[in-house]
Amino acid sequence: MFCMQIVSFEHIKALYPNEWVLIGNPELDEPEMEASIVSQLLAGILLFHSKDRREMAVKGRELKKGFESTTCVYTGEIPTGRKFWL
Repeated sequence: MFCMQIVSFEHIKALYPNEWVLIGNPELDEPEMEASIVSQLLAGILLFHSKDRREMAVKGRELKKGFESTTCVYTGEIPTGRKFWL
């Protein structure tokens, strides 16, 4: 279980490289812009992390409850041409 503390996305990436992270109430640089979430993500509440995206999808459902918004992102580099659906 994580504490309900807002953490910068840079810090999350440093702690959990090449993992899927679920972030509650994400703070975005320009939320109205049509850019990728990863490029706009500044901070949020770390709810869960995992190397396995399936585990993230299953456990993330329950952890998202009670948050205004959530986002799930990968902290590493996604190979070109590869798409992930959660």
